[in-house]
Amino acid sequence: MRFGIGQKIFGIAAVLALLMVIAATVSIVLLSRVKHQLDVVSHTQLPVSESVGRVAILMLEQGIVLQRLFVLAEETVVDAALIKTARHEYQALSTKIDLELETAHDLMAKHPPDNHEHARVYERLMPGLESITVSKAAFLMEAEALLLALDAGDRATFEFLLPELENVEERLDREIVAFRDTMGAMVVAATAKANEDENLAVWVNAVLTVAAILLGLIFAGIVTRALVRSVHNLVAGARAVERGELDNLVIKTSSDEIGSLTDSFNHMIGELRLKERIKDTFGKYMDPRIVTRLLDRPEITEPGGERREMTVMFIDLKGFTSISEVLSPHDLVRMMNRFFNHMTAAIAENGGVVDKFMGDAVMAFWGPPFTNEREHGELACRAALAALKRLAVFRAEVIEELGEDATKLEIDMRIGVSTGAMIVGTVGSEVSKSYTVVGDPVNLGSRLEGANKAYGTHILVTAETRALVEDVGLEFREIDFIQVKGKTEPVRIFELVDVDSPIGWEERQQFERGLIAYRARDWDASEVAFDSVLAARKDDSVARTYIDRIAHFRRISPPEKWDGVWAFEEK
Repeated sequence: MRFGIGQKIFGIAAVLALLMVIAATVSIVLLSRVKHQLDVVSHTQLPVSESVGRVAILMLEQGIVLQRLFVLAEETVVDAALIKTARHEYQALSTKIDLELETAHDLMAKHPPDNHEHARVYERLMPGLESITVSKAAFLMEAEALLLALDAGDRATFEFLLPELENVEERLDREIVAFRDTMGAMVVAATAKANEDENLAVWVNAVLTVAAILLGLIFAGIVTRALVRSVHNLVAGARAVERGELDNLVIKTSSDEIGSLTDSFNHMIGELRLKERIKDTFGKYMDPRIVTRLLDRPEITEPGGERREMTVMFIDLKGFTSISEVLSPHDLVRMMNRFFNHMTAAIAENGGVVDKFMGDAVMAFWGPPFTNEREHGELACRAALAALKRLAVFRAEVIEELGEDATKLEIDMRIGVSTGAMIVGTVGSEVSKSYTVVGDPVNLGSRLEGANKAYGTHILVTAETRALVEDVGLEFREIDFIQVKGKTEPVRIFELVDVDSPIGWEERQQFERGLIAYRARDWDASEVAFDSVLAARKDDSVARTYIDRIAHFRRISPPEKWDGVWAFEEK
């Protein structure tokens, strides 16, 4: 009869389980006996012994007080106060002795016999405890009789009863000593028995455990030898997959479960090969990280999203319409592809995700799970600066390829960067979906890209973006306080300055003074400051923009409640 791998493994497990059950059963039985023995010791013998021991001590103290009463009664001058105090102490000790004996009886009653050993303890303890109780009562009666004789002045009766009291006291002492000796012997015997049973449980457990290990090793060795050849093939195939080699299949050498596993492994290789082909193909149409995420987590293809703080960037090629009028369709597409190659490289090198191409524009975003929660603003800004540097390389390539025709082209670009809470997830219809970001900060980023046109700048960012990157060595200049079309709340915007053409400290100070005076409607001071900036930087288009605005406001004054906000009527 042929057994499968599962049956062999189950057989090993069943044998081991049986041995473990036997070992556990024996251990439980033996440890249960240990528990019963320890219960007898801890719940009955020791507490009762302690109570009886305290009875002995209290009886000794009561005897001393009784002797003191006898002495006081025989004195010539009787001190009533001392006798009263001694009497009170004598009664208090009697009460304590009664409580201790009652405690011992209660302990015995609270834990009645529940096994043979426990019953034997009761048989030996209860008579002794009852005898102590009876003798204690006899002692008290004799003591009371003596005290009454002394109080009555009956010396003859006192002398007659005193030996009997001493006999009762000696008998009580012997009973207490015998009771405690018996209890001590029983505790020692119970402890020895518990230790013996415990050692036996350990020994039986050890023997059965060793037997289980040996038997398990024997069966495991037999099964392992039968499986190792086929497993070697699977290991070699797995290592090939780890190296990225997906063209080799594992040879099937058996028809058992290993053979089925080999078939599944070969099928998995085929699926991985298909998945890699899908990733390679669709990675050219969307960011490869999004493709991987969609393949690994199919549930995110369902419409829905998460709200996260992220950064979005829009890049637009300036003058695309005029360029398209000069170039042939073939040259135009080739030029656009070159432009997109440079822009996507700048984005990818800084951890960004290319969301989509929109005509001559590129949209990208940064944020979890593709970047760290705190670094998305910095990465977006560095990607914008990298894109600006690649623009110069792109111009040189176009000139080299198109020659004289390139001199007619105005090649430049504008970038808008915005940070805020966005919804990231899958949006779209039943037949067409996109993993993208949506929200007010996304629209604002698009508006900032267009706002560059009004200032002659290349990169505009929001105040939220600048706040994330204040300490990373990037240079910014506040540009304006604007209200873009479609928004009611004004936003403060900043220019991300190219590190290759930084603004000098004096020009920066003059620009800030001009901006402050402009918002305070001090047109003269503002114009002087911006003229100073233009004198140092003749190509500062932002300062030129403010000079033109000042001229406009001198002709047409802004409203009384004007707060320096410049409203854009166009997108």
